[in-house]
Amino acid sequence: MKPKLTHNTLLQELLEKYEETFELLYPYGLNKLIENDILEIVAPRLTLEGFFRLFDISEEDRDKLWKEINKIVKKYSAMYEI
Repeated sequence: MKPKLTHNTLLQELLEKYEETFELLYPYGLNKLIENDILEIVAPRLTLEGFFRLFDISEEDRDKLWKEINKIVKKYSAMYEI
């Protein structure tokens, strides 16, 4: 089954299934969640859209991140396709 990515995908799911998203999201606010020691609390409840809003990410950067995350998901999907 192909993975499905939406703006309602939880941050925790992204970070656990697609490790490369960590490096991608780190400079956009993930670093602040880690520094404040709240990533474990927030990640299971925070969606990708919520992350964008929480850190006031511009529309341009949202589009860029969305495309990059989709590339990562497609790459993993191709790796595990039967």
